[in-house]
Amino acid sequence: MANYFSDHPERWDLLANHSRLKEIVTPLEEAFGEKGTYGSDEEAMEFFQGALDEIGRYCANDLKKTDAEIDATGAKLKDGDVVLPEQLLTHLGRVAELGVFGGNVSRKYGGLNLPQAVTTTALEMFAQACPNTALTIACFSMGDFLEQWGTEEQKEKYLPKIITNEYQTSMALTEPGAGSDLGKLRTSAVQEGGHWVLNGTKQFITNGNSDLVFTLARTDPKSEGLRGLSVFIVPKWVGEKRNVSVPKIEDKVCLHASPTCELLLENSVGYLMGPEGDGFRVMADLMNGARLAMGALAVGIAVRSMEEAKEFARNRVTMGKPIIRHPMVADMFYEMEVEIRAMRTMIVEAANAFDMMNIARASDDKASFKRWKKRYRRLTPLCKYMGSERSIYFARNALQIFGGYGVCRDYPAERLLRETLIYPIYEGTSQIQSLMVLKDTLKDVASQAGGFLGSLAGAWAEAKVTRDPVKAALLKARNELNQGIRTILGSILKDKFKSDIESLKEKKIQDFVKEFSLNLVSQNSDLTYSFLCAERFTRITCDYYALKCMVDQCESDESFREWTLAFAEIALPRMRYENDIMIHRLPSTLKYLDKMPKEF
Repeated sequence: MANYFSDHPERWDLLANHSRLKEIVTPLEEAFGEKGTYGSDEEAMEFFQGALDEIGRYCANDLKKTDAEIDATGAKLKDGDVVLPEQLLTHLGRVAELGVFGGNVSRKYGGLNLPQAVTTTALEMFAQACPNTALTIACFSMGDFLEQWGTEEQKEKYLPKIITNEYQTSMALTEPGAGSDLGKLRTSAVQEGGHWVLNGTKQFITNGNSDLVFTLARTDPKSEGLRGLSVFIVPKWVGEKRNVSVPKIEDKVCLHASPTCELLLENSVGYLMGPEGDGFRVMADLMNGARLAMGALAVGIAVRSMEEAKEFARNRVTMGKPIIRHPMVADMFYEMEVEIRAMRTMIVEAANAFDMMNIARASDDKASFKRWKKRYRRLTPLCKYMGSERSIYFARNALQIFGGYGVCRDYPAERLLRETLIYPIYEGTSQIQSLMVLKDTLKDVASQAGGFLGSLAGAWAEAKVTRDPVKAALLKARNELNQGIRTILGSILKDKFKSDIESLKEKKIQDFVKEFSLNLVSQNSDLTYSFLCAERFTRITCDYYALKCMVDQCESDESFREWTLAFAEIALPRMRYENDIMIHRLPSTLKYLDKMPKEF
């Protein structure tokens, strides 16, 4: 029998031998588990391996067989409610039996207390088998979010039913006038007795037909921007009364069985979750987790695209040999294999950082919590950006390998390409991720400006003398990252001080960078060029951190070192190219913007 876990030994090799998973087991159990659940860390690892093996077997032999049919059937709106394909519902029942919906929920509430790296690996396999089902599983797995922010009463009421998939969940942020700019959100919430009454319209809500909608609404009518927002649990039904209406589902080019809904809240009953007025911070927890999940799902689709293309390329013979042996085709597969490993390594590192952050929070270790939270925040937008953007590239190359068959619906290549198209948009567009990366990077530089300025030449010089090729590759990548930072800082500083950056004293640079990091968009700075560079800089940052995550886990494993060096060979020229574009080509876009009519 096929098995998406055992047939891909690199998945377990990464978890068991090249990640922090084993060292997380005991502290995670002490914080959220039950004493004596596992006799040892080795026993826990055997359990994780067994669970993933069972999921991998199910994905390859059951879920994959209905993949195309589920998408063809799609979701339908009937009498004001969403009807999902019967086969998808059957799969969700089986997934609930496997314990997936309670995977990250602590045992206190009936969950499995699994490490995040285990569940992200499971999501990757689900996406490899059926993107529609995988996305639905991710959306319905919000129990850990409720556990983090809900009251004891809310947890006891809802968590058992989320774990069994009796209650399904969704997240409702976007509105017709407030997408990436949540500060324009206008859905209102007014307190009445023991609940709140919500009014407004939500748009583009993935699986918005769910039983429980985690909704962001404005509780302070006088507030502006991100202040005065709060998170609510809004049930689809209150007694026998419909509490959330679904006027329409979007007719998408992709993921037809995952309904994207418009939601109408008309005097809808909601229950506050988390502190009133601090909803953006509460929802940020869920958004970070969602970004990590989207990265894992995108990688799963990329793996499926690669595997389908490989199967075709082994059997398609031209010019006397299978096309998989033609150099240009072989290069496509090589690039897919290497980059998928790199992206998966970064996702697993982000997942482990999430667990370490929560362990530190549970033990009230403030310093450790701050360190791991920063690591998690740094990696999640990179996982989301790199996974979603590269999955499109790989799915497109896979279609190309199929040739004319690729655009025919008899083959999966065209559908897999379509399924990737939404990922750079879900949970914050690639451009929003890029602005997060830019802002976080400048904050880091502000906190250690002197060290950064001193490192500009240091990474380049050390790369020249080290004898370890892996270390040399990382230092070269760090040098490219530094060059990108310097380009962006240089543009800001020149505008701010109207002088040559080289003539500024270090103290002056530190003062400015600190001021800038505290107020990213200031009236005194023209940030057009910085924002213009943000996405290219994010690509550089993705490559650097993916490589760093691999290098950190290399140790003495020669095979893993070879994959790490292979990724460096792909990433370094790409990083240099992006830096060159930032310096030499992007200024022409500034001229284009200057000539653009003001009414545009």
